Amino acid sequence: MTSRKSARERILEVACDMFYHKGIRSVGVDTIVEKSGVGKATLYRHFPTKDDLIAAYLVESDKHDWKQFDDIIAKYEGSPKEQLLAFIDTITDTMVEPDFRGCAFLNALAEFPEESHFVKRMTVEYNHSLRSRLNRLTQQAGAKDESLTDQLMLVITGALSLAHALGSAGPASQLKALAAHLIDVHVA
Repeated sequence: MTSRKSARERILEVACDMFYHKGIRSVGVDTIVEKSGVGKATLYRHFPTKDDLIAAYLVESDKHDWKQFDDIIAKYEGSPKEQLLAFIDTITDTMVEPDFRGCAFLNALAEFPEESHFVKRMTVEYNHSLRSRLNRLTQQAGAKDESLTDQLMLVITGALSLAHALGSAGPASQLKALAAHLIDVHVA
């Protein structure tokens, strides 16, 4: 017996898909209501404002990304260098997916760059978390300082941006080779 999704789950699923593929500002609540099959009152009961829905979208993106990260590195427990390489492989695989549109957080930040906006705060928190996780792995792998972490952050972010802009066969295709080289340079 399959369980039917709740109205909140349907709304959030539609919003996540549309915000990621079409952009947050370009998708109105009326479209989300129509595509999710719920009434506007139901949407507003679960998400009183569009900002609440945007925040929930970013929370879902955050949860998805960290679950994927944790699942990947768990496969290589005890080998931080292999964990780093596996994480890079996963990003590379993600960039070649037909519906890839970049990093959800960077895309949202491009739409809401205001310093005081919650999207900016959530994006900063997400990137701090990524940096912290990468730094933990680089230190465990034997990197002497945080320069490998920062270099990996730059090449990952650059690849995610360029894959969306120029395609995964463009400069972004160098992510794996460049990251592996950086790891080899910094880790004995």
